[in-house]
Amino acid sequence: MPRHELLIGAGEFWARASADIAAARRRVLVQAMTFEGDAVGLEVAAAIQASAAPLRRVAVDDYTRWVVNDRWVHTRRARRDEALQVEVRATSAMFARLEAAGVEVVWTAPVRRLWRDYPFRDHRKVIVADDVAYIGGINFSDHNFAWPDLMVRIARGEVADRLAQDFPSAEQAAAGGWRADFDGLSLYRMDGRRNAGAFTTLASHLDAACEEIVVASPYLSFPFTDGLVRAHRRGVRVSVLTPQANNKPILRRYIAGLARREGFRLVQTPEMSHVKAVLIDDATVILGSSNFDFVSLEAEAEIVGVFTDQALAGELQRRLVEPALAQAVAHPAGGSGLPGALAAAGLRLAHAYVRLLKLARRAG
Repeated sequence: MPRHELLIGAGEFWARASADIAAARRRVLVQAMTFEGDAVGLEVAAAIQASAAPLRRVAVDDYTRWVVNDRWVHTRRARRDEALQVEVRATSAMFARLEAAGVEVVWTAPVRRLWRDYPFRDHRKVIVADDVAYIGGINFSDHNFAWPDLMVRIARGEVADRLAQDFPSAEQAAAGGWRADFDGLSLYRMDGRRNAGAFTTLASHLDAACEEIVVASPYLSFPFTDGLVRAHRRGVRVSVLTPQANNKPILRRYIAGLARREGFRLVQTPEMSHVKAVLIDDATVILGSSNFDFVSLEAEAEIVGVFTDQALAGELQRRLVEPALAQAVAHPAGGSGLPGALAAAGLRLAHAYVRLLKLARRAG
């Protein structure tokens, strides 16, 4: 069995992860930004609750108490939506049952002052089940499981131990950022406050590319795209895989505009995709929770792995890149001329706003 196993799609991921959770005898640690009391969330919660491991802990970003099924739950309109409120109550009841069963539930990144603290999320998706770990982009809800996405299963006790060391707990404040190096893998834990160093290191891998870079992300933006521009201008082939049916259309227009302006190969897939991964020279894979965007740089806690693993790179090429090319839409949407320029300007304003909020948090 490989040390690093690429799992494409929620079904493939959950089949492996649920088996590892069921087999665990020491610890089950599960973290997500979104964990909702719908069919998927209830199934995940039931697996955690049924585990025989004496240490069972769930960490969830406070976002889940404000947004369910991609909708604000505390607006007047949302309170009148009985179907939404049923799911909100089911989510609260699910966590109450976990706690009653002895599972420690930890809420991370409190929203507090809604508009000021909203961008500063704990965006990590992590599972540790004894000596196996998972990182990637999949959250626990029906609509997240429906989106194409991926996780990587890491069958290495030393990696699982490192991820478990600062797993959020009620007693321990969130740890700062760190880097941990293993054979063929460097892990980056970004704390959302000082992510620039880790982003600089990730960009250095783009600068070292010799032949080709393939990036998949629905929300790709600067400053990560600056490294793609530098690489392309010195002769590296750059391909960007992103969904046409993006749930954030401004990002679709920005990515398409950048690709057309710089001459990147733009590959738009017809359905929404939550996949974020980078393939460099068929040898290096970067993946985790980061969308490779300015929000990740400025405001979000993340886990990202840099894998020097040709087998994993080959799997990513065969199972993600080639199918995306095969189903790419014939005429990619958005981004040309004014729409792309307006999207870029809008994102720059949003970036400036997030930076102002960040400065305000530091000041007070």
